[in-house]
Amino acid sequence: MQDWIKDKSNSVQAFDKIKDTILPKLIAGKLVSIEMTESEVLAWMDIYSGIDLIRKDETGLQGVAWRAQWCKAWDSFTIRMTRQTGTKTELEKRLWAIQNGYFYPAFTIQAYFDNILDMNCLSVGIIRTKDLFQAYKNTPDIFQIRRSDNEFVYVNWADLKGKVKVWRLNT
Repeated sequence: MQDWIKDKSNSVQAFDKIKDTILPKLIAGKLVSIEMTESEVLAWMDIYSGIDLIRKDETGLQGVAWRAQWCKAWDSFTIRMTRQTGTKTELEKRLWAIQNGYFYPAFTIQAYFDNILDMNCLSVGIIRTKDLFQAYKNTPDIFQIRRSDNEFVYVNWADLKGKVKVWRLNT
C-alpha cells in the first residue's frame, strides 16, 4: 500500500475512534469523513479544498479539515508551507481560497494520539480556519518554521487565545 493511502486510512480510523465521544464536546452536529470516498465530487472537496470531513448541523453543511498525529500531544496546528514536489500547499491554497471565495474548510481540527495501534486520543484542538489563517497573516511572530520532508509552520494552541477549543485527556 502506498504511504499516502496508509496515512489516510490511519487518519480515518483515528477520526472514527473519537467522532462520537470527544468531538461532540468541541463541535455540534454530525461529522462524516470523506477522505476515502468513492464520490468524485467529495474527492474534489478533499483534493482541491482540503476538506476531509463534512459537518451537518441544524443550520446546514460545512467542510472541516482534519489532521491526526501520533506519539506526542504537541498541542499545535501545523500548516504545510512547501513540498519537495513543488506542488501547492495548504498555506497557498487556503489563503487563496479565503481571499477569492472558493471552498475551504470552515474549521480545522488537529488531534494527537498515543500510537497508530491503540489510537488513544491525547488532545484535540479546533479553530475556525479563517481565524487560523488570519492569525498567520496578522501575527506571523507566533508561528514557528519546522522542516521534515517538507517545510511547515506551526502555532501552539496557547498562542491563539480565545480562538481554539481544546480537549485533553485527563483534564
